Amino acid sequence: MDRLPAVDARRRTAASLGVLGALAALLASSACGKDAPAPSPSRVEGAKVKQNTGATAAGFCDVHHPGDTGPVLALPALAGPPLAAPTPGHWRWVNVWATWCKPCVEEVPRLVRWQGKLAAAGHPVDLAFVSVDEEAGDIASFRKLHPAMPDSPRLADSSREQGPLFTALGLDAASPIPVHVFVSPSGHVRCVRAGGVGEGDYAAVERLLTE
Repeated sequence: MDRLPAVDARRRTAASLGVLGALAALLASSACGKDAPAPSPSRVEGAKVKQNTGATAAGFCDVHHPGDTGPVLALPALAGPPLAAPTPGHWRWVNVWATWCKPCVEEVPRLVRWQGKLAAAGHPVDLAFVSVDEEAGDIASFRKLHPAMPDSPRLADSSREQGPLFTALGLDAASPIPVHVFVSPSGHVRCVRAGGVGEGDYAAVERLLTE
């Protein structure tokens, strides 16, 4: 009989630790997986990087290729409006997003604003959006609610092509979105970042475009 209070105490402690562990896991989530969207744009601490060739811009990139040593950007088949051809001499910033990804949606106005700011500073960059939504209707409905959203093609078969695309970029196939790909004027991938960008990242982006 004397052991029952101690057993109950241990059970209550274990239950408390289980709740705290679940809460910690929830708070640690910072990017969009399809089943668990994040509450706000943030860095993906757990983004799995298949290959990291160096750090740049204070660790902004998960994958960085010095100079034009990176692969030429090759996107899988796209559906919807065609992706605009890059402007000669411009960097290209490709943002992989989805309508159901809250961090992706929240950062779109920031990216558009930064594009203008970078151009004014002498760093013109072409901003392109590629969605991983599975249905064209999802994007059409989203743009009706958000007419300022730039045109965005989508992966024609995201269920098959999203993982291989991320792997080709040097990320883990299951990396969460948003994913940012910076392509040099020569068409070579220079930087890949998994996770949203915040106001404090502008300087890192500007430095990257001056490499």
